[in-house]
Amino acid sequence: MNASQQGQTLLELVIAIGVVAIIITGLVIAATSSLRYGQESRLRSTAVKYAQEGLELARQIRDTQSSDTFLSYSGIGTQVWCLDHAATWTKDTGTGCPPIATGSPFVRSVTFTWNNPIMSVTSKVSWSLGDTQTSTQLQTYLTQWR
Repeated sequence: MNASQQGQTLLELVIAIGVVAIIITGLVIAATSSLRYGQESRLRSTAVKYAQEGLELARQIRDTQSSDTFLSYSGIGTQVWCLDHAATWTKDTGTGCPPIATGSPFVRSVTFTWNNPIMSVTSKVSWSLGDTQTSTQLQTYLTQWR
């Protein structure tokens, strides 16, 4: 083997290592993104479940309590309530709601707005993922049907 052939072999080796490094970097980035998007999807699905549960618990108040009790959740106009994992309602005093459960990233609030004869109910669930604050909300309209 002469000197020019050795130089070509070394150059081919450097190029091959570069190509392999680029491919491995791409695979690592794709795997990391896939894991992150999977976690975001799981959190969003859980948040939607909690928001739906908030609406169902509001319907339960309408169905099982007196009309006056049901209307008291909106006060005059709009009221925001915090709802924890044990389905305990506490009025938001303006400081925001605590997490749904200890160690949970989710915070749930339910807003009741009375506009005679309809009660608008909005269930909002928010959470943090790293530095990103995300939320989802569902809304329904209830009437006093009994």
